[in-house]
Amino acid sequence: MRPLSCYFLSAVLVSRAPYTTASTFRPRILADSNRDGIVNHLDEADKHDWTDTRGAIFLPNIGDSLGRCAAVDLTGSPLSNVELWRCHDSSGDRLLPSSAQYAAPLVTLPLPELSDNATGRIYTEPDHTRDRVRLFWRENDWMTGYSSVWSVVDRQLTFNATNLRSGISLAMDGRELVTDASVWDGSVRVVFEVTDGGRTARDSVALKQAPVLLHHHLQQAEIVLSSAAGNKETIGSGWQAHFLRELEKAVGGDARIVLFNQSTDIWAQDFLEPGYASMPGPDGPVSIRILLRSAQSTREAGRQVFSQLRSAGIGGFQPGSGSGFGWEEINSGGNIETIPPYTSRSGKRWPNGRVIMGTHFGTYPAESMVRFLQSQQVQSPLFLETGWLGVGHVDEMVQFVASSFIELGFTIAVADTTSALSLLRNANLSGHGSTPLVSYTGDASPDAFTAFLDPDLLHNTTISSILADPSFIATQAYAQKYIDQNLALLLREVPLRDQDILRVPTLFKDITYPWPSAPDGHPPRLSLPYPGEKKLKSLLPQAINGLVLGNGKYVAPKQWGPVVEGQDIFAQTVEEVYGRVGMKVEWVDDYMSHHVRGGEVHCGTNALREMERWWDTE
Repeated sequence: MRPLSCYFLSAVLVSRAPYTTASTFRPRILADSNRDGIVNHLDEADKHDWTDTRGAIFLPNIGDSLGRCAAVDLTGSPLSNVELWRCHDSSGDRLLPSSAQYAAPLVTLPLPELSDNATGRIYTEPDHTRDRVRLFWRENDWMTGYSSVWSVVDRQLTFNATNLRSGISLAMDGRELVTDASVWDGSVRVVFEVTDGGRTARDSVALKQAPVLLHHHLQQAEIVLSSAAGNKETIGSGWQAHFLRELEKAVGGDARIVLFNQSTDIWAQDFLEPGYASMPGPDGPVSIRILLRSAQSTREAGRQVFSQLRSAGIGGFQPGSGSGFGWEEINSGGNIETIPPYTSRSGKRWPNGRVIMGTHFGTYPAESMVRFLQSQQVQSPLFLETGWLGVGHVDEMVQFVASSFIELGFTIAVADTTSALSLLRNANLSGHGSTPLVSYTGDASPDAFTAFLDPDLLHNTTISSILADPSFIATQAYAQKYIDQNLALLLREVPLRDQDILRVPTLFKDITYPWPSAPDGHPPRLSLPYPGEKKLKSLLPQAINGLVLGNGKYVAPKQWGPVVEGQDIFAQTVEEVYGRVGMKVEWVDDYMSHHVRGGEVHCGTNALREMERWWDTE
């Protein structure tokens, strides 16, 4: 990465041109308005207005590049959620050398013919931005032997004629994220004001903070996240250790695996949602990862966003209070996914993709998270119906995967009971009705969290017996009704044909029964069934709930389906379905580690993916 000074080189050279004379007295301030990563004379045009195709961009500099932010206070007590996330590289008034690369460059052009009495000021507008952004200037400090240092620019700071004559190098970053666009949408105007004698003149340049973008599956996974197994006293630690060995083998060298180690919460997908922000740089995009903690204020595992992952180039977002209290599953990261870039059937462009979230029969995810995503103004959420699912996450029924065979570049995969029932019926008709439905024969010792472990399913259920169960058939029809409704909504938005859709065989079981109430008046973790509706969970490990790595590799939960003539008929079909788009399935056994606890591979993992440019220039 180039030092920040490289951004300014062209500007300083070009500024020797006759921009200013005593007669014209024209202060000039420039930023990277044309988005080529360099500040120079080409940025002069249309610099006062920020549009989709022109205007300088700056970053929220909220990493912890020196590891100086603690998770506990001096007494050893945990910091509050607000205290925890408020510490970061831009929470003070020093531009740390370790994070200076995330500050956007600006420059004032030299005014060589000013008198000795000339003074200047540089400040931001509107007034409320002064607490939201930081502005620095490169000062030659006599205390450091006249070596240059970055000093904070206050509205009351006055620049003398010497600095104004030579031109001033500036840098700006954000102290906070855009969380409510009705309060602040990230827009800032930097004003350069010069007074010489009785004359005062001003110039300004428009900038806007980069939005936080959520990843989509066309971006290659660079880091895979999961949870460490814990010690022998940790419930389920042996199964988690087995899962991690399988995961490491499946991922191979395609990505680095990082394990959360400050919590026993195994659902790495659910307590955070990875994103990033980027701006143009001289050598390509300059990006910082922004990890969104789930809007589940009492879910301790989410604090690992700050206590473990926040570092150089990685910051976090803590949803505000007023919503997202407790630990409601509707607010988990598994209920946030992203459609890859597309242009909708109505002609609206989504060049960075669009977020999808699930509602529960009229109940929406936490306002603090929804408002945050809407306020980024680039991936505003589309809502599907997931209230019929036990946990209620979109990743239980839909997925987006790359496809070079489709002009759009990706397609939609959905859970599908119709194809699953066909597999069972065909096996039954061919004389394999007595085959066990579940082929898992390993250790199935229960523990406190194996809520969905069903010995009768493991030992007494065959293909023919389950097909003879009317309630089972009705459950599949109920699931398919909502899958079809959600797919229809997606296809009204995304220009794909029905034949482009990948239908992943999936069976469901009815888990509509009372759940214990939450302690101490907290909202219940799992939403209760809506009157007249059901709650369903996958019967076999759910193939659609896997990890898309990129490069054609897909890590999926081992099916443990019926074995007919030596082949798991579900695994064989899943491989064929993903093979249609050139994806190779790598199987991971999660039966005891995750499946019987309410989730699958996707629920137990997460991914930090490649970061891309998001801006237009024409």
